[in-house]
Amino acid sequence: MLTNRNIEILKIIVLEYLETWWVLWSKLLLQKYDLWVSSATVRNDMAKLEELELVYQPYNSAGRLPTSKWLRAFVNYLMEQTPEHLLQVKNDSKSWNIKNIWDFSSDISNNLAKNTSEIAFFIAPEKNIMNFSGTWNFLEKNHKRLWDSIFSIIKMLEEKENFIKFISNFPINPWINVFIWEENILPFLKDYTIIVKKLIIDWNVSYLGLIWSLKMNYSFNISAVNWIIK
Repeated sequence: MLTNRNIEILKIIVLEYLETWWVLWSKLLLQKYDLWVSSATVRNDMAKLEELELVYQPYNSAGRLPTSKWLRAFVNYLMEQTPEHLLQVKNDSKSWNIKNIWDFSSDISNNLAKNTSEIAFFIAPEKNIMNFSGTWNFLEKNHKRLWDSIFSIIKMLEEKENFIKFISNFPINPWINVFIWEENILPFLKDYTIIVKKLIIDWNVSYLGLIWSLKMNYSFNISAVNWIIK
């Protein structure tokens, strides 16, 4: 059983991870958050969370990072909330013109990338259409941390037919879908999250989504994909 303090520490660890990518030590946690307990108590709480596979130590004598198990629980929690809770920042309102699917695919991927600062994509498999946007921002933000692995993402996007097949083969439900870490099919995507929504446009299945590292604003990005088009 988790105590309220255990849950509070879990929330702090995942939010620090998403905002800073830092490993969070017990002393640093207490410096930033007033929990009214000792450093030893926080270490014991972290050890308990590690036993439950919700956090882990990346190396000996280090602080803790959230596991994919906890990130999945965190995302599930967000997705169960009301749209008003998820929508932290208001998206640009736009009236979409879907008379020309080619122009629409370009417009919506550009708009979604602009709103989220992530890589956005739109796919219409039946028409062999794929558009993506936001790669420059991705390269600029991630090249120092991900090094050469970032080129695997760019290569995947550039190989249009393979990427269409890749997304089409995902077990995607009619609502919003979030694939985290090892849930992604390709091994080199283990450090990434994919958010994707299935759309029906002109009686054909299409897909709209985002690709980014595990460190992303989940609440806003889930909302952005889910509500940019209804």
